[in-house]
Amino acid sequence: FLIHAAHQTISLAPRITELFAAGWALTRPFNCLITAISVGVGALTSSGLAASPQVVAAAASAALIAAAGNVYNDLRDLEIDRINRPNRPLPSGRISTRATAIEAAALGLAGWLLSFWLGPYLWAISTGVVAGLYLYSSHLKSTVLWGNLLVSGLAAAAFPYGALAAGGMGRTWLPASFAFLFHFSREIIKDMEDVVGDRRRGVSTLALVAGPRRAAAMAVSSSAILMVVTLVPWVMGIYGLAYLVAIGVMDALLVLVAFRVIRSGGRLTDQRLSRILTVGMLLGLLAIVLGESL
Repeated sequence: FLIHAAHQTISLAPRITELFAAGWALTRPFNCLITAISVGVGALTSSGLAASPQVVAAAASAALIAAAGNVYNDLRDLEIDRINRPNRPLPSGRISTRATAIEAAALGLAGWLLSFWLGPYLWAISTGVVAGLYLYSSHLKSTVLWGNLLVSGLAAAAFPYGALAAGGMGRTWLPASFAFLFHFSREIIKDMEDVVGDRRRGVSTLALVAGPRRAAAMAVSSSAILMVVTLVPWVMGIYGLAYLVAIGVMDALLVLVAFRVIRSGGRLTDQRLSRILTVGMLLGLLAIVLGESL
């Protein structure tokens, strides 16, 4: 009996490992890490203590809620991902819809409960973010611009979340405004990359309703506004040369992406540009850190 039980346990090990890997991939861990870092950067821009257990807990809470939103989004997007991203864990069959739903609920509940421990203001923000993520995936993702605007606002919320955890708002409006414009442009580009699957599923995005060229024009316009806005802290003397250099690299990356979007006429065939913009997020965060530290 013991030999049989041991054999069964050993045979289950690869499946458990595969299931864990699929669940981990669903969370988009790199994006969750960026969310956690954003909370830390928000704390850095506040007038309070940036490095504290409260801020670490807030970063963990935000990362858990972001992970829940990513998992739930994949669950809602299963049919579209069968076309646009067939190698993702759900459409590839590496994890079931039931396990995915349980994972999303567990992650979201853990992050939400942690925010409750952090205090009423952070709990209120996390409650709004959880509600917003649900609303986005279930209703607004397939609308023209409303979903893009909501996601941009949710991404920007990480900065005041961190600032409040540190004890004060400070200059959190700077990274929050940058994040809103950055994510708005990136979300439109992602919609342009997903037009094949969205069209087959009857999803209404800006790229499908207004056409790829108009969507491209809006994405590029948002990036152009962002590049102008990022110069404001340096012009006003809030941040110094180190910030200007780092933000200049980010803006150069935005110019490169904008050039490719314009050259393609808004007809993007893969997820390459949205992945490149992920690097831009890190550059923007680095710029704020340098601006606050030097």
